[in-house]
Amino acid sequence: MAQTVGEQQDGPGPPPLSPVTAPAADAAASPDLLAPTIFHESWWLDVATDHSYSVAEASSGGKIVGKLPYLLARRKGLSHIVMPTLTHFLGPAIVEGEGSANTRFLRKLTVTRELIAKLPAAISYEIKCHAGVTDVIAFQAENFQTTVQFTHEVHPLPEQDLWKRMRDKTRNVIRRAQEQYEVVPLEDSQAFIEFYARNLHGKSYLDLSVCANIIQSCLARKRGRILAARSRNGDLLAANFCAWDSKSAYYLMSTRARNSGNGAGSLLLWKAILDATSRRLVFDMDGLASEGAILFFAGFGAEVRPRYVAERFAALGHIRRAFHAVCAPLRRSDR
Repeated sequence: MAQTVGEQQDGPGPPPLSPVTAPAADAAASPDLLAPTIFHESWWLDVATDHSYSVAEASSGGKIVGKLPYLLARRKGLSHIVMPTLTHFLGPAIVEGEGSANTRFLRKLTVTRELIAKLPAAISYEIKCHAGVTDVIAFQAENFQTTVQFTHEVHPLPEQDLWKRMRDKTRNVIRRAQEQYEVVPLEDSQAFIEFYARNLHGKSYLDLSVCANIIQSCLARKRGRILAARSRNGDLLAANFCAWDSKSAYYLMSTRARNSGNGAGSLLLWKAILDATSRRLVFDMDGLASEGAILFFAGFGAEVRPRYVAERFAALGHIRRAFHAVCAPLRRSDR
């Protein structure tokens, strides 16, 4: 959660932040309807799954019109379709074609149901859909339970406009942090992961070795960036990692040392937003997991957007899910 300071008189604009150079032109590849996000791209999936992912495909007239990448994982001898490491969105990628809105809807419905039918048998399925999926009717028709998760988005605007949209307290925090920290790019993915691991208060739910490989692959392709906040004497105090495609930049990992003080995380997030807007990309804050995250991200003047999640469970999957739901509060009480 952002740490805030008392209200101050709001100045005329953002402080003169130390520059973090970013190219004005987007370095990502041109849009591909069958790879609508960076998470759908084959190189990302290869790294995130250790070359273990598969793709359900649908064709029409000899051309592929739909793809649904998935990871089939084995846990205690049982099969599950799960989201790969650090892969926050997937879901069906479909070429809707031309025609009326109703024609395109029916085509998308048909192709999505065909893709679902080609998924292998498993006791549980979890598919978090990307922003291009505007309904989950096809999943409901195939007996999936569907829910909505939310994320915050910041759309590219001139820096002064972005600054004015933020809450006063958030601006004050950033001003003070600018006086204490220097923001610089960090090119070493392993150094970031080691710093992230040191700052954990418990075991990470992420496979950090896979995260390191993903980050390094993004850096090598100029599709990601690590920003770090250092004290005036050079100590690394906070860092974040973002990756991007042709439409959006995704805020995927962030960490800070216990002695980082007030505002390092806010300053780095502001700089990441500026980096995204310099590339003319939407900045996706990638989910609202807690009340603290909701309040923190709201301070940046972001807009709330829905993301759909589809899940299906076999009978055994329902039993296992209920068991974990009962045990989770007990595990938390032990910490």
